[in-house]
Amino acid sequence: MRVLQISKFFPPVMGGIEAVAWELSEGLAEAGITADVLCANQALRTTHERAPAGYTVHRAASLGTLLATSMAPAMAWLLKRAASRYDVMHVHMPDPMAALALRVAQPRCPLVVHWHSDVIRQRAALKLYQPLQTWLLARADAVIATSQAYAASSEPLRPWQHKVRVIPIGISDNHSAACSQKAAAIRQQFRGRRIVFALGRMTYYKGFDVLIEAATTLAEHTAVVIGGDGELLEHYRKQAARLGLAGKVHLPGHISDDDLASYFEACDVFCMPSTVRAEAYGVAIVEAMVMGKPIVASDITGSGVPWVNVDGQTGYNVPVGQPAALSAALNRLLEDDVLRSQLGAAARQRYQAEFNRALMTQRIGELYAGLRAPGP
Repeated sequence: MRVLQISKFFPPVMGGIEAVAWELSEGLAEAGITADVLCANQALRTTHERAPAGYTVHRAASLGTLLATSMAPAMAWLLKRAASRYDVMHVHMPDPMAALALRVAQPRCPLVVHWHSDVIRQRAALKLYQPLQTWLLARADAVIATSQAYAASSEPLRPWQHKVRVIPIGISDNHSAACSQKAAAIRQQFRGRRIVFALGRMTYYKGFDVLIEAATTLAEHTAVVIGGDGELLEHYRKQAARLGLAGKVHLPGHISDDDLASYFEACDVFCMPSTVRAEAYGVAIVEAMVMGKPIVASDITGSGVPWVNVDGQTGYNVPVGQPAALSAALNRLLEDDVLRSQLGAAARQRYQAEFNRALMTQRIGELYAGLRAPGP
């Protein structure tokens, strides 16, 4: 079987969807299924590269981005030329450029739509995009939702529930001896203080302003490290300085892939303070679970986040946008070594039982096997 994944970008360009596309290509390769990738480049040229696992990544020339959409019309041409070579198309959404490429190319093989999130903020653009989105969901042979909570709350998916299959995101265990060595260095950098780690793009829905506000009432022996880059990074740095938290809240910017796992290992608690359903799942929560860390997250209605992080079992889910509640949950974990250890161990067990890459790959492989090519 040959599969073509269609994604907005692909590593080394990183994001939640890109990480899932990479994990799936790697996992399918291990299972003997070739899963090539078609995505947008970040330059005005088309490239083709062979991954060590054996699949090919096609990066279509791009003119840049508009309204968070990659302008890569070459994707349609590449897809039309390559479509006959594949048994299944697997597209990660939301991505208007990918949907347009599929509409133009009209591949005849089965089509799987991986629904990571509704379009939340770009409401004006959605009015233009909605007919294409509706066509894509109508054309799809199957729709993957990452949690039952999100599938049930998604307005665009409502007419297509008969096509929906819930398959949680799974990731690989990236712990290593080198990771532990770097983690020890990170702990030494913060001189033995308890570390709260948060990670994500510095954008409106991540709720890092709530975490910074909550840090004003965290125990003094705490260091809050918020990793990631984006348009609000300087705004958050100024907020921390204004609140007198320069020595307590640290915003280092982008953390390299080589160092990221070490931050998860070094921390005592992972925090995801996101505020809206644009945070549909929380892959970073699963990354923390790999390292056996308890989580404090937001109880976002209609999101998969409160399902991934089971309240009272793997951590705590607190009301959205409330610094006092966030601080109270964090302090409870930071001050109780036994509780932190118990919830962290349960988080690791939940990762192994539900969110590992092998399980996600197996479930998606079974989905592929059950599909039939459309008739004439």
